Amino acid sequence: MEEPGYAPPMDWSGKRVHFIGIGGYGMSGLARVLLARGARVSGSDVRPSDRTRWLAGNGAEVHIGHDARHVAGADLVVYNTDVPADNPELVAARQAGIPVWHRSQVLADLLNHRQAVAVTGTHGKTTTTAMTGLVLVAGGLDPTVLVGGEVPEFGAATARLGHGPWVVAEACESDGTFLRYFPRIAVVTNVEPEHLDHYEGDFRRLLDAFRGFLGNVRPGGLVVACGDHPVVRQLLAGLPAGRVRVARYGVEAEDCHLRARDVQTGPEGTRFSVWQEGRPLGEVTLAVPGEHNVLNALAALAVGLEVGVPFGVAAQALAGFHGAKRRFQVIHDRDGILVVDDYAHHPTEIRATLRAARQRRGAAGRVIAVFQPQRYSRTRLLMDEFARAFGDADKVILTEIYAPPGERPIPGVSSAVLAERIAQEEGRPVDLFASREDLIEHLLATVRPGDLVLTMGAGDIWTVARDLARRLQAVTPA
Repeated sequence: MEEPGYAPPMDWSGKRVHFIGIGGYGMSGLARVLLARGARVSGSDVRPSDRTRWLAGNGAEVHIGHDARHVAGADLVVYNTDVPADNPELVAARQAGIPVWHRSQVLADLLNHRQAVAVTGTHGKTTTTAMTGLVLVAGGLDPTVLVGGEVPEFGAATARLGHGPWVVAEACESDGTFLRYFPRIAVVTNVEPEHLDHYEGDFRRLLDAFRGFLGNVRPGGLVVACGDHPVVRQLLAGLPAGRVRVARYGVEAEDCHLRARDVQTGPEGTRFSVWQEGRPLGEVTLAVPGEHNVLNALAALAVGLEVGVPFGVAAQALAGFHGAKRRFQVIHDRDGILVVDDYAHHPTEIRATLRAARQRRGAAGRVIAVFQPQRYSRTRLLMDEFARAFGDADKVILTEIYAPPGERPIPGVSSAVLAERIAQEEGRPVDLFASREDLIEHLLATVRPGDLVLTMGAGDIWTVARDLARRLQAVTPA
């Protein structure tokens, strides 16, 4: 019942499409687009959220909890990689002979028959996709944009519905499904060993998947890639000559087609000048901190310039971007105390986010890092890198490992072991809290004006930032 990735375009009008996990970032965005295209959308999730409430208020039938009866009458059932094979709705759909698609197949239908920009890479996909979408919006191209996070400029949604020919979307490498996409423009932010559980623990298999993705770019299309990243350069070197065009961007590499110079960072953001093949284009000022966001902005600029957006228009759009949800999201800023939440869950992301925190807080204030490791498998694989990732933090606090449903603990892999490794690397103690409430009480008792508390992780650590902010506001009401 699985459809091929590059199938003929689907007429969604009138079709009953059921999403298992409709409240997820990626799934809710697709559900929004299909509603706009006339589909009768239903879906289920384990808990309500702002995303499920919006969908329910705009024509979708949303169920809380999974039940086989929910798929009755569906023309198509959509799931994602996180849905277990024994999910009752997935089982019922297959038993009833209802077509079942992975979410990437729905996205492929939306991308492969339009002018598509597909953004991939180990880090920075969500921010780069959002920035690129905003640049195209500012340029009057009215794109559809699908993002893996909520974007304030899109009405705190994960999707923007446009009527122009362009679609901008994240292309997820984690499960190999980006091989279903055939974009006009591909953006590669970086490539590191991550999600290797899908690739049998072999980084070479992950690289092969990226090669396959780049091979899907339409002939004459454009590959926008980070020229500062050695693995990305290795991938570019293997592209067949003349099939596609390449635009490298970067800060360090002098041979980049688009390069940032004179990067100046400060508490209020980042400013840099942009040069295209030795010719100055102008300055860009970003409200989002961190030098990693300079690279993300360069990628968005490269796409914008390719599709005809004037540099000044693109720069103004980037200046107005204040970050996607859980991407250095300021939760609390009062009485000299900052609480920031970020999705960082890989050592490279942690280092970049801590540098941004240090930039925001300055040399005088403390940066308190609260990290929730995600997955036993990732923690085991990257233990040494995690141990070296917290150099810019003045204080490090860990929670227990957040494991997705179905992942079992691995002997010898725990937050206690990681805390010991970080303490050895940093030469100072690392606190570990199993209780969320004890962690919040500890933070309330120890934070002081000048501190920046940074929660990081891909699990539910964001609730600590939220509740800490509420408690701080209750102590010092506005």
